[in-house]
Amino acid sequence: MGDLSEHSGEVGNHSHPLLPRAVALHRDGRLDAAAALYREILSDLPRDFDATHLLGVVALQQGEFDAAQRLIHAALGMNPHDTSAMANLGTSYLRIGQLESALQWFELALRLEPDSQTAKTNVGTALDAMGRRRDTVPRSPLSSIAPGPEVAGAGPSPHVLAAYGSALLSNGLYDEAIEQFERAVELDGTNLSFRWTLAIARLKPIYTSEFDLEVSRSAFAKALEEIESWYRHSEDIKEPFRAVGVSQPFYLAYQPFSNRELLSQYGALCSSWMTTLPPDISGAGRRSGTRGADRAHGRLRIGIASAHLHQHSVWNAITRGWVCNIDRAHFELYLFKLDVTSDRETEMARGAVTHFEDRPNDLPGWIRTISSQDLDVLIYPEIGMHPLTLQLASLRLAPVQAAAWGHPETTGLPTMDLYISADSFEPVNASENYVEELVRLPNLGVYVEPLAPAISNPSLGSLNLPRNEPLLLCPGAPFKYSPLYDDVWAQIARRLRRKLFRRGGGGRLVFFRSGSDMTDRILERRLRAVFEKADIGFDEHVSIIPTLDRSRFFGLMRQSALMLDTLGFSGFNTALQAIECDLPVLAFEGEFMRGRLASAIMRRLDLPELVATTTEDFVQKALELARDPGRRKKIRAKIIERRDALFHDMAPVRALERHLTDAVARSRARASPGAVLNT
Repeated sequence: MGDLSEHSGEVGNHSHPLLPRAVALHRDGRLDAAAALYREILSDLPRDFDATHLLGVVALQQGEFDAAQRLIHAALGMNPHDTSAMANLGTSYLRIGQLESALQWFELALRLEPDSQTAKTNVGTALDAMGRRRDTVPRSPLSSIAPGPEVAGAGPSPHVLAAYGSALLSNGLYDEAIEQFERAVELDGTNLSFRWTLAIARLKPIYTSEFDLEVSRSAFAKALEEIESWYRHSEDIKEPFRAVGVSQPFYLAYQPFSNRELLSQYGALCSSWMTTLPPDISGAGRRSGTRGADRAHGRLRIGIASAHLHQHSVWNAITRGWVCNIDRAHFELYLFKLDVTSDRETEMARGAVTHFEDRPNDLPGWIRTISSQDLDVLIYPEIGMHPLTLQLASLRLAPVQAAAWGHPETTGLPTMDLYISADSFEPVNASENYVEELVRLPNLGVYVEPLAPAISNPSLGSLNLPRNEPLLLCPGAPFKYSPLYDDVWAQIARRLRRKLFRRGGGGRLVFFRSGSDMTDRILERRLRAVFEKADIGFDEHVSIIPTLDRSRFFGLMRQSALMLDTLGFSGFNTALQAIECDLPVLAFEGEFMRGRLASAIMRRLDLPELVATTTEDFVQKALELARDPGRRKKIRAKIIERRDALFHDMAPVRALERHLTDAVARSRARASPGAVLNT
């Protein structure tokens, strides 16, 4: 918020001639120079809205909040309906802690632009801040919060109720959030986005019990059925395509069950709703389905669309290896950067490909841009983590479209032809888990490199960790720990105590806090209850420490005895990092690909002794490894000797090239029987 690129609006056609130069300086971060030009403009045109507003933005960015409010108020006097100015004014109040005033201006902007994602985010941010100040999000009806300027006497709009619900969700108050979404639906029954958000809100990030998980899952399945029926029989639904991506069932993947049926239904709805795009937007996408067939010679054009073309787990594990190693003699590579986040990795990617695109700032612009590249294949390294990614993936923008395992679950989308996975990840009957054609690349399916960060060894005392016990790291985010497996951790602690606890401890389970106090508390309460039921002292056996930066996390791994995998949803990047630190990882081999990522790494290292296939096996192996430092030392030596096999593996890249070439050939043959592919 308060950012020139987001809230300044467009410069008017009849603006002062100095204004474009001032805006350019402003965008470059040269605030004093920009402010001087804005003042010069105002000396000529005292009521120039753009110069007044943007001078206020400069003051806001420089922390001069009184001046910012005075200037932006004056700008709104000239143009009382400019939502960018409202957003910046709200930001100024938010920065000084006047949360009710901030909310009023954010709410008014949302009333004027109810479909603005920025406006929704601003309202949610203000409500979230109010909740933190009061130690909880306010639970009273939203009507108790004063409505925005110029709308006194009106009740809360459905859009504000939905934003309030989102703020409640972010604080873990699921029942209260659902109540607000239900109120929004009551006020605007034709808005599909409200119904969709309500349906997906049934899926919680973390559960208090196994029963709670089952209830949530059933509620989501029922909500899908109800929305499908309602959509089929209702008329006058407002722009259904706007519902796609407003919320996604991200946390469904963290439930250790088959989700193909649910996600097939979900994906079919998303794809259907995206067909309601206005023809001038969707037409280019529909045409692109056959244009690739007209080019039978030359290099194949491969597009990659991702919101994570920067330092990120998806980039590190999957996309970077493609960008750096796909054969440019046979393939042209086009990158579509769907998010604003950039870093050194982004700049490396920009210089490594045939075409790098990051300019469109809305869905229509991205549809036209991607379609215009006449791609043969369009790959999404993940689908399920970013709204724009889902919206684009629900369309047909290339003859062959593929998803990879950045979000390790079938997309459910009928627009996806291939799902790119790895032979080491998948069980024998894996194709049953996907609506897409499953592509099993060799080995781990990826080309990865060691991170090799600077390492800083944290003081164990500063983390309240013992120096005389083996540290058993449990590094998963709280939502990765299913209540189905809570007893596993108590069993490990109980048996360590019985066998080893004399003067010192036989092992300390080390969990990590996340950015969500609510999910942290739920997991801790759950584990404490299981330990108490088993008559085991929780604090004697478990430490919960803050999340560490990469340097200190690597340092802690160097000082630890063992890493314990999360059961049901495994860790790939974390396991690789542990191997880089010579740390043994006890992996649990689950039923689905998302539960077999770490076990694939251990099997690739030919260390089956670090793979458990049942919870009993997991507990027993954890005990044996914790008790035997000599055995751990031998395993560390094997890791050091063998770990090069995990890195710089070109076989998956070459196999991907072959699969894509074959898929394009099949696509062209269907489009034009008798066509021959030459590459």
